[in-house]
Amino acid sequence: MATVDTNSLIWAAGLLSIPLLLALPMRIGWRLFIGVGHEASQYRNTVLQIIDAGRQVAPFRSTLDDIARSLHIRPNHQRLIEADLFHPLTVSHFLLLPAIIIFPLAAIMALPVIVVGFPVLLVIEYIFIRKEVLVKGLKAIEKMMHWQIIHIPKPHRGLSEDKAKMNEFSQHVIHFNHVPQGAFLGLFAWLIVHWTFKFQSFGIEILFSTLLYIVLLGALGVLNAAFESDLVFVDPSKGRLVPVDQWLESILKPLVGIGLVFLIVRNLLDEARDGNATLFALTILGLLYGAAVVGIAFRWGYSIWRGSRVRDEFG
Repeated sequence: MATVDTNSLIWAAGLLSIPLLLALPMRIGWRLFIGVGHEASQYRNTVLQIIDAGRQVAPFRSTLDDIARSLHIRPNHQRLIEADLFHPLTVSHFLLLPAIIIFPLAAIMALPVIVVGFPVLLVIEYIFIRKEVLVKGLKAIEKMMHWQIIHIPKPHRGLSEDKAKMNEFSQHVIHFNHVPQGAFLGLFAWLIVHWTFKFQSFGIEILFSTLLYIVLLGALGVLNAAFESDLVFVDPSKGRLVPVDQWLESILKPLVGIGLVFLIVRNLLDEARDGNATLFALTILGLLYGAAVVGIAFRWGYSIWRGSRVRDEFG
């Protein structure tokens, strides 16, 4: 059995830790950008009081607008504060923030994947929504878990997002909220193919990974759009409410997260013995940001083009 190249392994671990080291100060910078002063904090607390009371923001829109004006908070900053409350950015989002910087160039390079992916996404939408596969699946879960499904509008359903322009920064925050799912799913797809098939050709490996990623991303995109329809699982035995989108995320996060850690560590040790661990780490970073670019394009495009229609049909 070959010995582990410790030096190469340390370099690889260092490279993989760079995004995390950059993400922490970026998160602090984001908090400062959103506003940590008295005015922003007071407006944030006012909105939180409405949410904690189990109410929607929409009926209080005029009151919130008056409060924002009295605090000298501009309308676009007001919408940004609300977007951060309803769609908070976590460390995983800031890990992927460099993808925004390279987005214009990377989007051109990822165009073939996007062009191939959208027809696949429409096919998945047809199967899940038109053929009611998703409805039947939820009914099966409802029956198996002895739950009920009801419709409860989310607190942020209201006028604030409708007033925002499509290219306003608050809208980008809303759409960027789902990007980590797609990005980590892309890396997960490549690691599965890399570990399972061990292709000699990197090009063939990327091709198979891309096809798997397109299918997974398409399914995730349709599910996210459909589950924005404010459906909630009711667990009568425990007396709790679980939004369907949060339930899906609670399943995907551990599954993909634990899978990623296992596959990265396993492949990294293999590369440290018989390959180039540093090159493997660089490949991981490149694929992660590449998948983030594709995920951003899918999310923005599908949400604007088909998102509301899917949500209305499913809801």
